[in-house]
Amino acid sequence: LDWRAQLRNAEVSFVDVSGVAEINWPRVHISARRFGSPVKRRRRPLSFQKGHALVVQELLAVTADGSTPTIGELAEGAGVSVPTTSRAVTQLAEHGLVAKRREGTWVSVEVVDRVAIATRLGERTSWPGDEMLSAFLWGRTIFDVAARVSDAAARADIALAVTGRVGAAFYGVLGTSSPKEVRSWVDVRGRSFDDVAEALDLEPAAAEEANVLISTDRWQVGVHRRMDKQLDDFSASVSHPLRVWCDLHDEQRGSEYAAQIWGAVVNGQ
Repeated sequence: LDWRAQLRNAEVSFVDVSGVAEINWPRVHISARRFGSPVKRRRRPLSFQKGHALVVQELLAVTADGSTPTIGELAEGAGVSVPTTSRAVTQLAEHGLVAKRREGTWVSVEVVDRVAIATRLGERTSWPGDEMLSAFLWGRTIFDVAARVSDAAARADIALAVTGRVGAAFYGVLGTSSPKEVRSWVDVRGRSFDDVAEALDLEPAAAEEANVLISTDRWQVGVHRRMDKQLDDFSASVSHPLRVWCDLHDEQRGSEYAAQIWGAVVNGQ
């Protein structure tokens, strides 16, 4: 027998240097193999609903240059309430992802781990949203299709933003093969998909025949901070590069394109 077994047989109590405990008392035997293990705190999971995702995305967008916005500035930029913004930032702080600095009545926010925040945002809010429609729209190229659907959205006063590989192409991240579909976030504002498709001149089609996919943007993460971008002769409404990065990962070679566009995210271009 080893020395622990010998001590147990001798009914001797002990705690060794590794934290293993054996306590023997008449008619009582207690063994704690992880007596010295540190206590792990359980933190609440990060919420990315009810405007929280929009706050997180706004925070990453405005801090790309190293700035430290206040809670009020983030709320105004995201278009949500100050209490919603404060709760979202507090959750990030509890996870050690941001640091809050108080100056008088103002609370500013400093990003501690930009990659971790962006990764969690992408995991919880990546394409698609709650509903998606596959459709067809004629165009000379897939980028022409993106320009046409963007133009139709502008005419119909529909908030739309192209994302995914086509969106990345408008930021200069091009591959050796052309994407097969245009993925777009759409703020339907209570309208049905049929109404939106008609307004965008889209013809609903089976997935294998579609070259346009539109998804509901319940929390406006897709259309927020969208930009008009130019690619050759084509102009399209494109999601912010951070959102494009979040939405790329499930496409073919998506991780490769995401790695290329990350520089634009970091530099705030």
